[in-house]
Amino acid sequence: MSPKSTTTKSISRLVQPAVRKLTAYHIVEEPVRVKLDAMENPFPLPPDVRRDVAEAIERTLINRYPDPSAKELKKAIADFWGLDAERMILGNGSDELIQAVVLAFGGPVLIPVPTFAMYEITSRALSQAVATVPLRKDFSLDADLLIKKAKQVKAKVIFLACPNNPTGNRFADDAVRKVLESVNAAVVIDEAYFDFSGKSFLPFLDRHPNMIVLRTLSKIGLAGLRVGMLAAAPEVIEELNKIRLPYNINVLSQAAGIAVLKHRETLKAQISLLISERGRLYNALSRLQGITPFPSETNFILFRTNGSATRIFTMLKQQGILIKNLDRPGPLRNCLRVTVGAPEENNEFIGQMQGILATDSHG
Repeated sequence: MSPKSTTTKSISRLVQPAVRKLTAYHIVEEPVRVKLDAMENPFPLPPDVRRDVAEAIERTLINRYPDPSAKELKKAIADFWGLDAERMILGNGSDELIQAVVLAFGGPVLIPVPTFAMYEITSRALSQAVATVPLRKDFSLDADLLIKKAKQVKAKVIFLACPNNPTGNRFADDAVRKVLESVNAAVVIDEAYFDFSGKSFLPFLDRHPNMIVLRTLSKIGLAGLRVGMLAAAPEVIEELNKIRLPYNINVLSQAAGIAVLKHRETLKAQISLLISERGRLYNALSRLQGITPFPSETNFILFRTNGSATRIFTMLKQQGILIKNLDRPGPLRNCLRVTVGAPEENNEFIGQMQGILATDSHG
């Protein structure tokens, strides 16, 4: 064995056990013709918006550090969503903000399952204990079970995705409020898909000082900029700012984000079209024999197949269509998740599904 490989092996042994036990968050990097796996907005920016972005970037001084607080971008986001800029911080995607919350509060971390994988991955990477409670069969939240578990494990942080990924449903307001009022923990309400549900817990921030709300620009067409937002009580913002990395939002993301958010009507029109397409896609899936779609308040639809979900996933991929394969033992057995795409993408997906299922019925 060469000295180099010996050194590499010995260094890897120094990695914390909690990290060595993890499985990396899997992202398919193969090029495909129709990409419906990652909850992205399928529409490119119109020419007038691209021109504004290009002009903003041309004025950007990339030899200088960015505004550490991203004040102008924060104001643009506050205006877009009708929020208070003084009660928010921004992150390099919601992922960085999830990490900051776990760093600040520690564990145990409590999550309902199934839910967004990064809550558990991030917590375990930071060597924090993770406890889970199952959602009901219809993927609704059992508030009493969650509260009981929170008290049992003395949870410091609870993550609730509203609406939830990968199930697509939004937990009942009463259930979430019951959790907020009954636990001694930071309750993070992840509203990544707020724009597709139109419902938010942010108006109740003053009533629940233990609540933290996350949102992101990724789902509305700016995934490449990596900009997430966290809103919380001023004293929580003050503590999180102590561990937020300096200059965490780069100058290009700040400039481009400000430029795009000025085109509010363009973004709102795209969101409205995706909501309409979500309904059309859900109805089309409902008509397919052997397919059961779940109601969604997001920009994706989870559906269960009577046959092998993995086989359908593979056959779609062979036709150049990529969706998310969630087929595993447990509540997501034989489940797939499809992002709502542009109308022509949705048409092709449904057409290919019809062909695959017709082949199965004649096979």
